[in-house]
Amino acid sequence: MTGSKSKYFHQSPETLAEGHKKLITYLKLWNYSDMQIGIYEKAYEYFCDFPQDFDGATIVKDLYHIPGLDINAMLHDYQYLIFNAAANLYTKWYCDKLYAKQMEHLGKGEASWKRFSLLKITGLPFCLYAIFKRGLITKEQRRLFFHDYEILMN
Repeated sequence: MTGSKSKYFHQSPETLAEGHKKLITYLKLWNYSDMQIGIYEKAYEYFCDFPQDFDGATIVKDLYHIPGLDINAMLHDYQYLIFNAAANLYTKWYCDKLYAKQMEHLGKGEASWKRFSLLKITGLPFCLYAIFKRGLITKEQRRLFFHDYEILMN
């Protein structure tokens, strides 16, 4: 919710390893390819290493896929942090669209487009905040984001 503070990644390494297995199993049940699952795994592993960077779904309630973790919010946060996707209105739009499409794919259709709309309303202010906080998106970050985007959208 507003100022979300997920503590999911502040668990023991054993619990996180079990959560990693649940993540893979969950995505396989939804017919994700190994390459698509690998993208979610990168995000999961990043937040295992940097648990303070994950806050869950901001402003709205987390929609858990595995106990205690909204994997769409996890991937979205990862893309904002690692690819700096929010620091450019063009990449932010695609990142937010991917967030909504992944939610839809995982059975959260109605909520997905409401969240997409909310992300659009906050688009310009958040983009300016991202630029101030992390600087401009680089060509390499943009390339890597769109590489993952293409894999997840197919």
